[in-house]
Amino acid sequence: MVSLKQSPTRKSSGLVEPAGDSRVDRFCPPYRQVIRMMTGSAPRLAELAATFPGLAFALATGYGDKRSRDRCSALIERGRPLKDAAEALGVPYWLRKLPPEAFTQPLVGLPADEDISRRIASHMPAESWRAVPWFRRVLLASEMAGPELALWMAWRTKTAPRMRDLNRFVLLSAWAWYSGATSTFGHSLLRQPFLPTISFRKAIEEADHWRKRIDLAVALGAGIRDPWYAAATVNGYEFVPLTTIGDFLAEAAAMDNCLDQYGEKVSEQSTRVFSMRKAGRSVADIEIAPHEDDPAMPAIEQLRGPSNKRVGAPVWQAAYLWLGQQPPRAAGTCRPMPVAEARAAAKRIWAPYLDAMAGRPHEPLLKAFLKSGEVLDPEGG
Repeated sequence: MVSLKQSPTRKSSGLVEPAGDSRVDRFCPPYRQVIRMMTGSAPRLAELAATFPGLAFALATGYGDKRSRDRCSALIERGRPLKDAAEALGVPYWLRKLPPEAFTQPLVGLPADEDISRRIASHMPAESWRAVPWFRRVLLASEMAGPELALWMAWRTKTAPRMRDLNRFVLLSAWAWYSGATSTFGHSLLRQPFLPTISFRKAIEEADHWRKRIDLAVALGAGIRDPWYAAATVNGYEFVPLTTIGDFLAEAAAMDNCLDQYGEKVSEQSTRVFSMRKAGRSVADIEIAPHEDDPAMPAIEQLRGPSNKRVGAPVWQAAYLWLGQQPPRAAGTCRPMPVAEARAAAKRIWAPYLDAMAGRPHEPLLKAFLKSGEVLDPEGG
């Protein structure tokens, strides 16, 4: 018996494939029977399973409308070029390079733009086993964010063996979609939008950063009603409480720090953050919390300048003088934000994307992502 590693191979359409396998048997099991039924009495359609598996799969699974399928089949039976037949059905010609194993679900969201199709084909993996998850990622990105993300996904994940974390790809797709949805609240939470030149590592970083900003926006809701202490000016320094998502994002940008990632702290109601400003310009951020020895008194949790650098003595002196002027109160006993308010904030963020995905095959993936705990599910399921 010849071992698997020693089995002869053959090249077909640029993909390395095991020799001797029946093309129909290499399709995903749920679709084999319907493909056999379609090809059994039509010799040219039977050849299609070998020459253009993607077109055979599309015809067998009801892609397009009946009229376009009939026209496609007629062109094939008449021996016309496969490109013409694919065009009649609306199937992009670049699918011809994919092996039968790649087709594991009905075809939706196929990038069909001529330029994008040509470029996607150039990023196709050489190995059949890589083409299966690669194709699924391309379809997911195309449907959930559009052809530009599909092309980027084809390029940047060409060598990735499988989709290890489906939620990560849904998040990437949502981040890319909101990058183009400039009128949405979700877009305003982006630190950097999707660009076709961005690296995969940087895209993941930006998508994760965006998700944490969503956490903060949900935790803040309509804004912090009780900042513990009022705005004041001490020794020439203004102490301004940060209470809204806009406050936190603007301060994080001005100070080059991680205040836009404070969702967990805000949701716990355990701290408050004030911007220290001189002549209207932010010079430091002070985070206060109940003192560990006496919760009725405040303590400085952090006091940092731009880019989290240490601050000088005048800033420390003004901070302590300001704290010393505050009336005693149980600062850490504030009531948490009502769940309904947090849910409303989540709905404001996710409603446009949920509406855009309504009725699409990958809509369940988005809803599963929202229910997974990655972000707050606006529907409360």
